Amino acid sequence: MDEILSYLLGDLGALKACSLTCKRLLGATRPLIHQRLACFDSRSDHPKPKVSLFSCRKKDPGVFDRLIDADRSGILPYTQHLIFQPKYHYSDPRFTPSDLQEYSPYLRSITKLHTLTLDSFYLPQFIPVFDEYFGVFTNTLRHLDIRRAYGTEQQLLYIVCQFPLLEDLSIGYSRWERAEKHPAPVVTQSPPLRGKLILARPVSKELSDGLMAFPGGLNFHSLELFRCGNMNTRAILAACGHTAASVSYFWHSQADGGESSPSIQVYTVM
Repeated sequence: MDEILSYLLGDLGALKACSLTCKRLLGATRPLIHQRLACFDSRSDHPKPKVSLFSCRKKDPGVFDRLIDADRSGILPYTQHLIFQPKYHYSDPRFTPSDLQEYSPYLRSITKLHTLTLDSFYLPQFIPVFDEYFGVFTNTLRHLDIRRAYGTEQQLLYIVCQFPLLEDLSIGYSRWERAEKHPAPVVTQSPPLRGKLILARPVSKELSDGLMAFPGGLNFHSLELFRCGNMNTRAILAACGHTAASVSYFWHSQADGGESSPSIQVYTVM
């Protein structure tokens, strides 16, 4: 049975089909089916139609109510990839601890987390309460994906260094603030960072300098750079020159007529 399931780890449909065959496979496939838990807001941006006084409308579920549902179903301990993607609001797009406060007890039930994805992450408010919300993940997390961050580069790097076993790091589009507005604690140790580094959008000098200043150095085997520019990424490439096996660039080049067309160029470093 274990050998059969080893061929189906990436096929969710096949795993669900296996779970319907017998009780043994139901119990064996359950942890594999529920490895990924996404907490996102699926509500529409369009206004809802008016309802009469005699009609009933179900209350909209909260962004993180999926944590409660997973806990009631007994599948929360199976979570290995957790995604926090609140609804993006132009007036205040930041994801803060107040949004997650009532759900913090459920996070302590997730003890096997390998991958954490954070969107619209407001760094200044999460740093003082980091242990309360993410401390349980520090001994298991291997992959950190920050798709959008608000704060300073130093605060982001401090969060990265709180996961001592981290191997893969992905940093998406972020809005940096002035460092003197929200000072970050000093980084004294860094994770191994021996997997993949993904950087998207222009990389600031503060971010590239901060990455290169990690006490343990940069040991990434693979780098993927998406429209990061050349000035500040060259230093990162040089810092990973002794370990990197592949480097992938992606950028937009100006085509005829003023339109932008994608271009990809891949370099292999031996």
